Amino acid sequence: MDDARKEKILISNINEKIKEKIKELDLKPEVSLQRFTNIHKDGKHRYFSPCLTRNKKTVAFYARLHNNPDAKEKFIREINFFKRLKTVNLEIKKIIPDILNYGIEEDFEWLIREYPKSPPLGHSRNLTQQPFPGMIEKITKAILEISQIHPETFLKLKRFNCQSYLSTSTYEDFARRKIISGELSEKILKMIKENLPLLEKENRYFCHGDLNLGNILSDQKNIWIIDWELIHLNNFAYDIGYLWAHLWEAKKTFRQRLIQSFLNSLNYQRLSSFKKLFPVVISYLSLGGIEYRKGKEKIEVLKKRRIFNLNLLKNCLNFKKLIKL
Repeated sequence: MDDARKEKILISNINEKIKEKIKELDLKPEVSLQRFTNIHKDGKHRYFSPCLTRNKKTVAFYARLHNNPDAKEKFIREINFFKRLKTVNLEIKKIIPDILNYGIEEDFEWLIREYPKSPPLGHSRNLTQQPFPGMIEKITKAILEISQIHPETFLKLKRFNCQSYLSTSTYEDFARRKIISGELSEKILKMIKENLPLLEKENRYFCHGDLNLGNILSDQKNIWIIDWELIHLNNFAYDIGYLWAHLWEAKKTFRQRLIQSFLNSLNYQRLSSFKKLFPVVISYLSLGGIEYRKGKEKIEVLKKRRIFNLNLLKNCLNFKKLIKL
């Protein structure tokens, strides 16, 4: 059995455990565990459903499904994030649904949080809600507020390994297979190496880690950010880079307005650093979108993603061209 398959093994008797917990908490789930499993198969490492409480209030319920250390660590990290958030005075709390209850048990974890009755702005690759006045500014403001959370507020956060940006073997493999030219591979690696000191210096900002439109809820007026499992320390270009680079199916004008709004919020010194950090972040994130991955996606969709990410990689040496993609 390969490693990827091992990671998706379910916790023993997890169906019964979750059903018992839901019954104990007196919750009525909108999406049954059976229906959730039928829809997502083993593609989700935790179960989620809006649930009605005994007081007729709707809350969000999560429980870990996969029996592996990574899924466990993510779940506990998010619980600890919510617990700590209750004790501090931060502006960002206004757009983070509060934790209401949780359990770290011997064999699995669960949590209940507030449930804004608002859909996501979209999914990772496109905007699906109708844009509303001030939407982009609210998103960029939230990203800045996340990066301004002091690292010491949340202890024991992992720091991103800046050497990962090099991905030397991947660039060399792409050049060998003629996915990109050898000259481009060398130039990108040179750019990353030249900026490693800056990457290390700036590797100190609080980061959401999975900021995509599927994790931003909105009622066409306000936004809320959910799913804080992947918080870590990184440079301040990572979250906006992650959001922007995954919008490969969105209109170019939306991506351009998003990045321009972020640029407008930076002072001269931070803008200067951003122009060096952003291309490195984008080159790193584009690598995963270039290779085909077997799954539910149609080949036409995979090709579109591949073309977009190749364009990112080919233009990451020119900041002005890059932000216009």
